[in-house]
Amino acid sequence: MKLKDQLILREVAGQYVIVPTGKRVREVTSIVYISASAAYLWDYMKDHEFTKEDLVARVMEHYSGVTEEKAAEDIEKFLKTLADNNILDDGVMRGQAFVRVPQGILDRLWPKGGLKRPKDKGGGGP
Repeated sequence: MKLKDQLILREVAGQYVIVPTGKRVREVTSIVYISASAAYLWDYMKDHEFTKEDLVARVMEHYSGVTEEKAAEDIEKFLKTLADNNILDDGVMRGQAFVRVPQGILDRLWPKGGLKRPKDKGGGGP
């Protein structure tokens, strides 16, 4: 997986915030704050494809006193936050998609007189 493009990390008043630019402004509509340790991982993630295991290994190398289980749990939450906010490119389609359909096709699918109901073949329904 990897981070989507057109996202930058900024430190603002001692807080790390992910800022969308360009077309990402329409897709990332929430302000996403991350911790200093997540910012450390972001620095690696912005230039590399990675797995959860890669990130756990980086945390284990960089920080002392953290268990592998705790690191894996925290990274899982971090990746979920990124995925839920449309920041992570992990191959999973999330959110909404908008498709512009020509009026002619819409008119054929939903005629102005409404959809015609098929003739009842004697089933005794409404």
